[in-house]
Amino acid sequence: MEYSPRVVATVVVLTGICTAMIALLGPRAGIAPLNTENLVLAAILVTLIICADFFEIDAPLASARVTVSVSAAVCFAAAISLGPVLGCVVAGMGALVVELIQRTALIKTVVNVVNYIMAAFVGGYVYWSLADVSMSPIASIENFAATLLAAGAYTIVNTGTISIVIAQVLEQPALQLWLANFRGAIFEHISLPTLGVMIPVLYRESIFALIIVVIPLLGPYLAFRSYRQVHEETRETLSVLADMLDRRDPYTAEHSQRVSDMVAIMLQNYPDVSFDEYETVITAARIHDLGKVTTSDATLLKPGKLEAHEFEEMKRHSVAGAEIMGNISIFSDVSTIIRYHHERWDGTGYPERVSGYDIPLGSRLIAVADTYDAMTTDRPYRSALSHQVAIDEIRRNSGTQFDPAAVDALLKAIGEPIEVPSCAVQNMKPSD
Repeated sequence: MEYSPRVVATVVVLTGICTAMIALLGPRAGIAPLNTENLVLAAILVTLIICADFFEIDAPLASARVTVSVSAAVCFAAAISLGPVLGCVVAGMGALVVELIQRTALIKTVVNVVNYIMAAFVGGYVYWSLADVSMSPIASIENFAATLLAAGAYTIVNTGTISIVIAQVLEQPALQLWLANFRGAIFEHISLPTLGVMIPVLYRESIFALIIVVIPLLGPYLAFRSYRQVHEETRETLSVLADMLDRRDPYTAEHSQRVSDMVAIMLQNYPDVSFDEYETVITAARIHDLGKVTTSDATLLKPGKLEAHEFEEMKRHSVAGAEIMGNISIFSDVSTIIRYHHERWDGTGYPERVSGYDIPLGSRLIAVADTYDAMTTDRPYRSALSHQVAIDEIRRNSGTQFDPAAVDALLKAIGEPIEVPSCAVQNMKPSD
């Protein structure tokens, strides 16, 4: 995979920041004596980091692969046991060996090593600046408080560095990416380095006691893995259901995927959309017609015009889909978008006749993409309309059926000039 100059520049800047930080603060930072005991501990910690890094878990990101490793506990232990300078050396060495063994691409290797070094240095610097390092991290309230602060600092740097790089890859704001993907699991992120406190405590008792630390580290590892697995399996199951629904109606094969792809392109017209909202909208678009599983074949596949009662049955699919998704807590926002994707800008849609900006952004975007795909696809009651006829119809309904901004986004996505009729209702404000 080739990385853009923007990504490369970001990695270079982060490497420079890391180097400058150690150069400026390192001489002032504490360091454990370089005696045999501490050198042995350093060697053990490097080994543990290497072993732990092969037990990594994917974070719940749909658009990129970001992993969480239980080696965070070991890196943090190195930082508070050996001081920020020697601690970051241990963390960096462990990370480098792992990347070399896995033959990771150069830029990824640099990112991971720099991330380990920066997080360990900052965490260690905070701890050694606040704690009495002659005592155990849990020997006093002051030391325990310093440990928590250091763990928080370690976590922010660790997740923040990765967010900055991934944000450049995905062209998303780094802060929004960080908030979207790490705030929900902040306790788990902090708990991992905090568990590193056990390592220096056990080491003081016996070198063999370090074996015990493997047991509590398995808890967060399994929790992360289970959370990620459930998240991914749920997403995949819903996608399969959407595909099965499309296959149920031969006229709408891959309809949901096309709508999702179109909405993803349309969202490029909304640079202020947060990363979590982006992910939510794409997920909703992928399964927006999920509620049609409750619609009878007689109604769904009817070749002619629907009777009034049949149309009422068809209209219930948006609410049914929302109710299905509403039972899954992590997809509550997806549920809301699905519920309102047949509402109209002028308030004459269904199921609740909401209008304007009261309709969620995702619902407004799906409404336009859904209509365009429906018009340009063969249906039981008519052949597909031409691209130009569909575009003319969408333009004509801008400001009445559709959000004008969403129409503009669609036109840009398919390379059409933006020409909204002057009669369109465009004076609605977010406060309406």
